[in-house]
Amino acid sequence: MKRISLLMTLAVAALLSATSFDANAQDLTYRVLYHLGFIEKDIATAHVRLDMTDTGLFGTINGHSIPWGGRLYTVSDTLRATMTPNSSLPYGASESIDYINGWYSKPYSKNVADRSYNPENPANYKNIKGEGSLDASYETMEAVAVTADMIGMYYYFKHMDFASMRPGQSMSIPIAGAGNKGNMVRVTYGGTSSYNTGGGEQPTYNVVFEYSYDGSMCNYPVTCQVSQSTRIPLLLSAQLKIGHVEMILEE
Repeated sequence: MKRISLLMTLAVAALLSATSFDANAQDLTYRVLYHLGFIEKDIATAHVRLDMTDTGLFGTINGHSIPWGGRLYTVSDTLRATMTPNSSLPYGASESIDYINGWYSKPYSKNVADRSYNPENPANYKNIKGEGSLDASYETMEAVAVTADMIGMYYYFKHMDFASMRPGQSMSIPIAGAGNKGNMVRVTYGGTSSYNTGGGEQPTYNVVFEYSYDGSMCNYPVTCQVSQSTRIPLLLSAQLKIGHVEMILEE
């Protein structure tokens, strides 16, 4: 079973352009940082794999936290969707989910190390399809579901016609299929900006997106700095009750 940190999951948190993009699979790695007051700590590593065409998307987000209280908070999210480009729509495409699932577990790191942990035991996991018996709150599974949905934003960022958008412009993108209950994502464009990746400033587009869950908007708005040249998110950040969490693309 593949996996990402619960805390990263909680963090995480477009218009059709005339340009095409490379359909070859991409592998991206993100550092996950946690801030609370004067505390700043690396808490996880996240791996994103994307395989996109003009009309399809298959993506995964996998990873695990640095041991937290002896446990490894882990999530594995998979999204397979059919994307239908449509220039008459303000966001440029419609999304129909063919398959989606998100898995949550929190094994003790010592059990992982000595190989006594069995990830296939239903007592050790919970997923958004309701399988598994691990104790997990509604809020936790909401965050896992939102992270799985979030993979679709990588497709929209590739297709957004940012040049025609006004700062402050919002759009709502419906998401259908795979037992969906009327969910959607609300995207707000914040204008152009820049972000220092450590190797220098890069021109970016500032975007905020927030998903619904079970028909109601979540409380996980995610601010994203999208590279103008690659259309890949360089930074995703969210303010949570437990502090501020950031996903930073590693070069």
